[in-house]
Amino acid sequence: MHIKRPIAERENLVNAYVRGGLSKERTAELLGCTKRTVGNYARSYLKFGVDGLRDHRHSNHFRLTDDQKKTIINLKKEDTWRSARNIRDELRLSVHKKTVWQLLRAEGLTKQNLKRVKPIIRFEAEYPNEMWQTDIMGKIDFPRVGTLYLIATLDDHSRFVPAGRWFRAQGKMNVFNVWYESIDGEMWTAREDASG
Repeated sequence: MHIKRPIAERENLVNAYVRGGLSKERTAELLGCTKRTVGNYARSYLKFGVDGLRDHRHSNHFRLTDDQKKTIINLKKEDTWRSARNIRDELRLSVHKKTVWQLLRAEGLTKQNLKRVKPIIRFEAEYPNEMWQTDIMGKIDFPRVGTLYLIATLDDHSRFVPAGRWFRAQGKMNVFNVWYESIDGEMWTAREDASG
């Protein structure tokens, strides 16, 4: 029987399989699924990241009622800048953003993003180390390696990069890894400065 594992657990196991840390047999055993399903998971994960591991099958829980559909369409028409994800979150719907997007597409409303929620404001921290930010470069396809994402931390004032690494997915754990490396490297530098 296929026991559905939480998305974080699926991501960790499939990531380990893709990186060669687990065999297909062992991954299937841990996920409680067939080896064929593991192969499908791996392909979806490499192509779409963690979103490829979500269950997009339509059950009643993932369907929109007629009233919800009307509300979504009206909200989009009132505020054309709203994205499918913004609408889903605003209405607190329990469906995937893709479900909302498909409805908007069927109504011919997907390209009406004429206004931003907030204007773009240029900002720069006044001093080094006053603020760091995380940046994820969109997926890049490498001929021999496959699809990778560059995750890095950046000092907002100096643009110095304390840490950065390529990953096969842009999941939270990968972001946390880069944060840890940034903080660990910064502490190591501070200790060297203090002893020097």
